[in-house]
Amino acid sequence: MPTIYILAGPTASGKTAFAIRFALQNNCEILSCDASAFYRGMNIGTAKPTQEERAQVPHWGIDIADPRRAFSIKEYVDYTQGVVSDITSRNKNVMVVGGSGFYLKSFLTPMVDAVTPDHNVTQKIEDLEQKCGIEALIHELKRLSPQIPAHLDLSNPRKVKKALERCILTGRSLLEIEEQFLSMPKPFPDLTKKCFLLQPSLEILKLRIRLRVKNMLQEGLIEEVRTLLKQDLLQPDTPAALAIGYRETLDFIQNSQISIQALEAQIIKNTYALAKKQTTWFRHQMFFDRFIY
Repeated sequence: MPTIYILAGPTASGKTAFAIRFALQNNCEILSCDASAFYRGMNIGTAKPTQEERAQVPHWGIDIADPRRAFSIKEYVDYTQGVVSDITSRNKNVMVVGGSGFYLKSFLTPMVDAVTPDHNVTQKIEDLEQKCGIEALIHELKRLSPQIPAHLDLSNPRKVKKALERCILTGRSLLEIEEQFLSMPKPFPDLTKKCFLLQPSLEILKLRIRLRVKNMLQEGLIEEVRTLLKQDLLQPDTPAALAIGYRETLDFIQNSQISIQALEAQIIKNTYALAKKQTTWFRHQMFFDRFIY
């Protein structure tokens, strides 16, 4: 029976190179689990595998979504059901690779609820944010759900609004909603799953982040963002436009007082903060069979 290997790791930890070597040695095809790599046209800032790398091992989950709209966890789960079925039907293993923990976890536990959106509720939440800011949303969320799961980023307005909407529509707290998820059938129950965490030393990770950002700027990240803007593919407040590397470059393009040196420093700072957050999330939210240093 084929196996699903799940390779997690913070951004810039070397997942792509490791995954390709592992896949070649273990009869795998690679399924991306990087929330930014889903979006078409966003290549340099997401550090997608190159065409040469993709030629070595078949890759899935890259360039599958329009950056002008969010690509939901439900859409990803539906997509991966088909991909995993295709790969395993050919008696190959699946190598899931990424740093987007919430999406990675969808291979291990149920992640999608059956809540039907309600425009009136959505509009009330939007109105509250406009009048009183995200602090009011957080206050209301904590009123309905006194215990907030550790993985919910309260600094992210989109995630706070989504969580609040679920609480209102279901009449349950976030923990109660999660408990319901856990009672649902596990994904891919007939397949063995093995999870690896790639975690280089702090010094190496910092060096890799600095080199990655420098290379992105040299390879034309600014021009890539300008092109996406001209094509109307990057729009305010969408997940694509808020991705690290892209949001800082958008600020740079719109603010002539920001230097390229300041842009580089800001992307490095935010990328490192993301890497730390990812590492913490992995250690608290996932169980790993193997740690790779």
